[in-house]
Formats: sequence, C-alpha cells, structure tokens
Amino acid sequence: MNILKSFFAFLFIFCMSFSQSYANDIKTSTDLLNEIAESSNKHVVLVNFYASWCPPCRQEIQELIELRKQFSSEQLRIIGINLDDEKNTMLDFNKKAGVNYETYHDFQGNISSFFGFQTIPFNIIYSKAGKAIYTDAGAVPFKRLSELIEYGLTK
Repeated sequence: MNILKSFFAFLFIFCMSFSQSYANDIKTSTDLLNEIAESSNKHVVLVNFYASWCPPCRQEIQELIELRKQFSSEQLRIIGINLDDEKNTMLDFNKKAGVNYETYHDFQGNISSFFGFQTIPFNIIYSKAGKAIYTDAGAVPFKRLSELIEYGLTK
C-alpha cells in the first residue's frame, strides 16, 4: 500500500511540475506589456499575431525573418504571438518556416483578447520611446516594415 501511495504522490508531483513549466511558456498580456515597456527604451518592438493556418500570416513571416536579418537585436525586437490551438503545431510550423525571432503560444487567447483585434496577421510596432507607431491588421510588405522600423529608431 505504501508503494502505491508513493507512486501516486510521485505521479501527482510530476504532473504538477509539467503543467507549471508549460504555463511558464505562456505570457499574459501584462507580462507582454511589461516586456515591451522594458525593451522600448532600447529597441523598436514589433509584435506580430499569427497562426500557421493563415496564408497572409505565412507570407508575412517570411518578411519578419528578413527583418530579423536586416536589423540587429539592439535595434529591433520581434515578438511573435501564435494563435494556433496546439503548441506543437506552432513549434512545427516555426521550425519549417525558419522563424528566427522569439515566439509565444497564446492558446487561451489571453494576450490577443487584450488587444481586441478581429483579423490576423495583426501587427503593433512600438518606437524606442515606447509609443505605438503602427497598429493594423493585414500583412505588411517588407519595404513598409523596414520604413516603420527606421522611423521607430528615430522617435
């Protein structure tokens, strides 16, 4: 009987530690806003909401990958917020697409609901001063993204 109790105690602790480590991967809207505020006096911050099943998102991700190559991490911080139902879907997609910037999985919609948009991709760009200089739905062409980043670096 003690062996059975020990096994269930171990199983409970194991499951709890797994769920806690999984939850740590998920950012709340408050955490995200705090990170943006901390980063914005150093970088331009681009927040991109996307999903693997969204064709315009897939196209725009290629633009973001190129942006990451064009601007240094001291100039630009890119934060991708994935809206897929499953985290593994996000991870597989990111790997295949070659995503080279930080991403988070918003499976509960905590972050996206805070911003209240209806269409993806959805982008928010913050200048170095922490002011939102661009907020809109729809894929943004590379040239326009570059211009917005350059503008954000000066403001």
